[in-house]
Amino acid sequence: MQRQLVVAAMMAALLAVLPVNAAHEGPCSRHVKSLNSNTPLTVTFVNKSGEFRGVKWVDFNGKWVSYAKLHPGQSYTVKTYATHPWVFTDSNGDCVEMWVAETGVPKFNITAK
Repeated sequence: MQRQLVVAAMMAALLAVLPVNAAHEGPCSRHVKSLNSNTPLTVTFVNKSGEFRGVKWVDFNGKWVSYAKLHPGQSYTVKTYATHPWVFTDSNGDCVEMWVAETGVPKFNITAK
């Protein structure tokens, strides 16, 4: 159990700093999913990419669930939980960036091109 927590924490930290593009599966792989709903958070996503971005939550089965459509400069505030991944897609629905919610981070700037 301790090892699983350490691995989950390491994965969350890695996903929080790695922007990806559609050509690179990396952290945008379908193997990422929400782990639990123990720590509630409110986060605001700000689209600073200069392009359209879809905002999708990754559920407990790894399915992407649409939450918002953001044009450049728009923002969206949502109640979520620590360990919940969020995917930001282009107009084709391809993942361009992924972020895992964490305590102490109330705003996430979507910047990947």
